[in-house]
Amino acid sequence: MAAPAVAVSRFRTRDVLVPGGPADFGSLLLSAPVLAGLEAAGFRRPSPVQLKAIPLGRCGLDLIVQAKSGTGKTCVFSTVALDSLVLENPATQILILAPTREIAVQIHAVISTIGIKMEGLECHVFIGGTPLNQDKIRLKKCHIAVGSPGRIKQLIELDYLNTASIRLFILDEADKLLEEGSFQEQVNWIYSSLPANKQMLAVSATYPDSLANALTRYMREPTFVRLNPTDPSLIGLKQYYKVVNFHSLPHKTFEEKAQHLQELFSKVPFNQALVFSNLHSRAQHLAEVLTSKGFPAECISGSMNQNQRLDAMAKLKQFHCRVLISTDLTSRGIDAEKVNLVINLDVPLDWETYMHRIGRAGRFGTLGLSVTYCCRGEEENLMMKIAQKCNLQLHPLPEPIPPGLMDQFADWDVEVTAVAHIEALNAGTLPCERPEEAMQLPPTGLPPVWKTSPVSKLPQMRRRKKTSLPVTRFF
Repeated sequence: MAAPAVAVSRFRTRDVLVPGGPADFGSLLLSAPVLAGLEAAGFRRPSPVQLKAIPLGRCGLDLIVQAKSGTGKTCVFSTVALDSLVLENPATQILILAPTREIAVQIHAVISTIGIKMEGLECHVFIGGTPLNQDKIRLKKCHIAVGSPGRIKQLIELDYLNTASIRLFILDEADKLLEEGSFQEQVNWIYSSLPANKQMLAVSATYPDSLANALTRYMREPTFVRLNPTDPSLIGLKQYYKVVNFHSLPHKTFEEKAQHLQELFSKVPFNQALVFSNLHSRAQHLAEVLTSKGFPAECISGSMNQNQRLDAMAKLKQFHCRVLISTDLTSRGIDAEKVNLVINLDVPLDWETYMHRIGRAGRFGTLGLSVTYCCRGEEENLMMKIAQKCNLQLHPLPEPIPPGLMDQFADWDVEVTAVAHIEALNAGTLPCERPEEAMQLPPTGLPPVWKTSPVSKLPQMRRRKKTSLPVTRFF
């Protein structure tokens, strides 16, 4: 997805560094408005996948782009899309599908940010849980439509979305969209409604055999941009696992894992954490348990309504939430730049999901840590199979947990807003390093903040002097 905003001096792993020295976006021969938008948004130097894929996409080639999570793939197709637009034509020219509503909203934010210098640009997001009549109005002038498969299919069926002028079709998280039994039937239907003469981009962090087979029916002689296909792990992400006792009663297993998680939170300093559970009910219950124990946590799952889901994501991205408990709804594509700790409360059922989950930390060359809790026996065996399949460097979690476990993996200058403690105070603006987040933050003042630390019964608070926003720096 989108590349994190970073200070130029901050350490970056070789995942996102171009061999042979720095390059800039000016060398990609982009149109002046797109280049100006990238510069205004703070993008300075392309990552390897951006440097390789953007020129090919601009040539009109069908592309299959596979690169590690958090290395800038969203910027690839956003830039290609914006560079190909004819703004004088109000018809929908580009259609982008994403497997979740949250990813679609994030893509829309990135495109709007990069396209800020394109006068008259109309990019809209179309997702379930929102009024159809608003979508109908937006589609009267919409250059780029971003949405989930179900809502896009519905809009085409209702003749609200005219596909006759679509020249570029993009699948983000393509392996999930084309997974059998998932969205494949809807994607097939949408594809059949599009013009035959069009360009197609398929983007994913993982490239299973099922994706390769599915794409043959959509693309004609596609060009592959695949970085590190045999080494999908992010270099800056340290991976641990912890084996817990097996209990015949599931709630006993849950209780033991929750206790280990509380111990981890109390001993390991981190910025923000994502905790993944395989079950909706377990995710919600864990959030309640942690909160009751003095570890404030939010929850997000597919069982929540759309406003609740968007609110939970906004809290995470605006640093109003330090711990987010989630199902696999947020395992793909979601970019929260301050997350540097990922927890698997349950072992995911396949290696692709594992790689996407842990890829929420260590994004765009940053450093982070993941911990997977697995029951002795079946879950432990599954974890070892995933490690073998992906050539993972998987380490047993030390016992007792050393306080310095993340010392070499943390950005110690990160601070997180403690919203529960500032409701009575004046609204403020956090120093924000991502333009799409800056648009959502209050305009004045500075609230108290959490210092990066182990989670204690109450967040550590301090007042910070008012200051101007730092210059945004993107790789």
